[in-house]
Amino acid sequence: MYKNDAFSDSFPIEELQRGNKAAFNLLFSEYYPILCFFAEKMLKDRFAAEEVVQGVMLKVWEKQADFEAFPSLKAFLYISTRNASLNYLDKLQRQRRRQSELEDASPASEEIILSSIFKAEAMREIYNAIEQLPEKYRKIMEMSFRDELKVNEIADRLSIPVNTVHKQKTRALLSLKKLLSTKSFQLLLTALKVI
Repeated sequence: MYKNDAFSDSFPIEELQRGNKAAFNLLFSEYYPILCFFAEKMLKDRFAAEEVVQGVMLKVWEKQADFEAFPSLKAFLYISTRNASLNYLDKLQRQRRRQSELEDASPASEEIILSSIFKAEAMREIYNAIEQLPEKYRKIMEMSFRDELKVNEIADRLSIPVNTVHKQKTRALLSLKKLLSTKSFQLLLTALKVI
């Protein structure tokens, strides 16, 4: 799917099977934010999304010995997050008990779910690529992409000229273009409103 997924290739699945907390923490730090993003797209509620993903991560810890390969673990993460999100929506529907609200809270279609998975993976790829940038470029991209700040706001916060922000942002984008798949780079440009 992507140019490289070093995390998938290097994740110590055997250590997770043995109950190694460091392996679990590595998985948690890599996938927790992305799964929250994925769940929030379905639930439209950040707090509920975090609760759902915490439950999924707890299941991973409890079932750690069951995962023989990283692809099955990754599939479990997304499928469990989707199912837990749908269960949450079902619970919400029962609480509301009105037909119009039941229809509004109905689960997303499979196509929307798959689209959200691909977007979540692209977001993970973008965040990982930004982390690889030199510090001055990384700061600007984090403020621009994650914090959604405008160039003049970044310049004010960093106490540097607007022109410097433009130049460093352009250089950062050139570096990111080499690190990211075409689809992820397009998503980044769209998020930055460059295209």
